[in-house]
Amino acid sequence: MIDKPENGATPLDPLDAQFYGEGIPVGLPTFVPKIGAHLHNRRKVNSPQELLDLQELVHFKSSQQAWSIRKDLIGLIRRGSAGEKDESYLDKLRRETKRGKAESSTYGLATIGDHPIVLYAMNWDFFAGSLGVVSGEAFQAAADLAISKNLPFVSVYVSSGVRQHENFAGLTQMTRMVEAIRHYKEKVQLPQVAILLGNVWGGVSASAVPNADLILATSGTDYGFAGPNVIEAFEGLSVPAGSQSAEANLLDRNIDVVLRDVPALVRYLGDILGATARPEKSAQLSSATKPTLRNVAGPDTRRTFDFGSVGIHGPDFAVDPEAEFVRPSATRTPSPDPDDALVERYQDLMTDANRIDLEFIARYAFTETLALYNYVAETNFKRYPAVVGAIAKIGAQPFVVVGTQPSYQRIGDTVVKRPSNPGPEDFDYMQRVLEMGERLGLPALFITDTLGARPTLESERRGQSRAIAKAILKGIDYSQPVITVVAGALGSGGGLATTPLADHVIMLEKAMAFVAEPRSAASILYKTATPTHEQVKVTVSTMRSTAADQLDLGLVDEVVAEDANPFVTAESLHASILKAYVELAAMPNKKLRQRRADRIRGLRAFDLVKH
Repeated sequence: MIDKPENGATPLDPLDAQFYGEGIPVGLPTFVPKIGAHLHNRRKVNSPQELLDLQELVHFKSSQQAWSIRKDLIGLIRRGSAGEKDESYLDKLRRETKRGKAESSTYGLATIGDHPIVLYAMNWDFFAGSLGVVSGEAFQAAADLAISKNLPFVSVYVSSGVRQHENFAGLTQMTRMVEAIRHYKEKVQLPQVAILLGNVWGGVSASAVPNADLILATSGTDYGFAGPNVIEAFEGLSVPAGSQSAEANLLDRNIDVVLRDVPALVRYLGDILGATARPEKSAQLSSATKPTLRNVAGPDTRRTFDFGSVGIHGPDFAVDPEAEFVRPSATRTPSPDPDDALVERYQDLMTDANRIDLEFIARYAFTETLALYNYVAETNFKRYPAVVGAIAKIGAQPFVVVGTQPSYQRIGDTVVKRPSNPGPEDFDYMQRVLEMGERLGLPALFITDTLGARPTLESERRGQSRAIAKAILKGIDYSQPVITVVAGALGSGGGLATTPLADHVIMLEKAMAFVAEPRSAASILYKTATPTHEQVKVTVSTMRSTAADQLDLGLVDEVVAEDANPFVTAESLHASILKAYVELAAMPNKKLRQRRADRIRGLRAFDLVKH
């Protein structure tokens, strides 16, 4: 829902809004998420049946190898109640076998489209998918098979936790699965994808799942280390319904993508395998490459936004059939006063929804794109994760794309951009996507549009500073060519985390860079929590924050002109990305790394004098 301004005041026009720390608006209506909106249309999952459906869709052929427990070396006994016999582990295994149930894990070869894979799967129908030594053995064998055949490794998880009857031996399978994934990633430059297909608790959730390149789930899945009963027993408080749902985990960045059902999941898996396939040498980009963009510039100079039904949407770019279409309001006429015009430019960076963002660039400056995120539709609000990722291709060459992504709010008959403020979990997501891209040998494109990380005590407690520092390190240490685009605002260390000053840095013509958001900077300079408009104006006009300034200071390599038509801007950016990549890809890795180190060592702008 959209809150009304206090005291019944009329909402300010977005173009007249003021801002304080990290680009948070003052005067615009605030957004309050609807409770439980992420559970909209949540469905029940029948894990055993859906696993069978998935295996049929991917033409699964189980391996001939199978294992079972021959001798119980632990000896855990479940005492029977009055009139019941005591039950040993072997007794229970025999009972399950008589029901026609095999062990809880299987693996083998499968095919998604034209892509062969190795598939490992746990089944809730045997011991509630519990993790034991047979599961660990099957997982290790599956990873070894994927290594020997050089295939993508997809693992399906449904588990109640580590099997109690195996005690510490069962627990050690967590280490075994992590090692199997580490070994696979060391040997194979292809995706390792985790799929959550029902309840996933305990050991698997804290070992194999988080070490996957991508974590996918179907709607209806529940996921966590401690189940609700365990949490309630420890805290003495009931766990709210849906708080451990896949949808809630998506919002907390513990899961990357939630799909509606198994058919959608299989289609998306096929898209991942196609998007991450590296080109043959004959298809590699060169200075003569003229890849055709999917979306050419149209006559309309304003973007169009769809506001659809409440719930989780994506990761595809299909438009909700129930969506209403809204456009941003017209751009203001710049002030004749150059200093006022600079302040207005800063304000526009924060609110103008016609500016291009990461999603727009990934969709319209590339040949094809696969999103690695969902967005959440609320009433009059299109909420994106603060940091998103994608695999996007120019011709046949895939790039990993990461960076900050604004959200969008509908106010009356117009739409306003709302800035991104990443938290520690967003930077962690970015690192994981980059680790996948690096292992797959993909060049990286970073896109920045934020005035800083999320300024909350909760973010501080969760390690905001550490997450930013690690993100900066990952960007400048990435082993493949790195291209950086400042698409809007670059502010504070949180902005720098998605702006590695590595191989080639591009700024859009109207983008701006700040050590701190201008209102915050003015409050520091003038030692006041409420700087005047004049103080903010003087600060903006004298801190050399424009793209032209950064180029003149030697801090960026290129400024790309912005057209009133955002599609034209995307095409210009496409040409710059292509040119930069071709030049960088031609360099031997050693030369590229040395060039990067020299560039970073030379980030001064100021002339220095030794004393």
